[in-house]
Amino acid sequence: MAGATITFRVDDSERDELVARAAREKVNLSDYIRVRLGLRGHGSDGDDVQIAAHNEVALQEQLADHELRLRALEAADVTRR
Repeated sequence: MAGATITFRVDDSERDELVARAAREKVNLSDYIRVRLGLRGHGSDGDDVQIAAHNEVALQEQLADHELRLRALEAADVTRR
């Protein structure tokens, strides 16, 4: 996989939180951060996904639902702390 690398620093607790969120979503940390930044996740090598045109609307609705659930979980976590 060719491309540029972007490096940023976080403290240990921030990294632990990012790792935990990525694990909950069952994705690697890099993909979790990429998606949260609005970029496309790379996935595992060889993971070429083809989406049929008729499934695209359903997929967009599912992604929107997942985003709402993720925000609710994150808000609940902040409230709990």
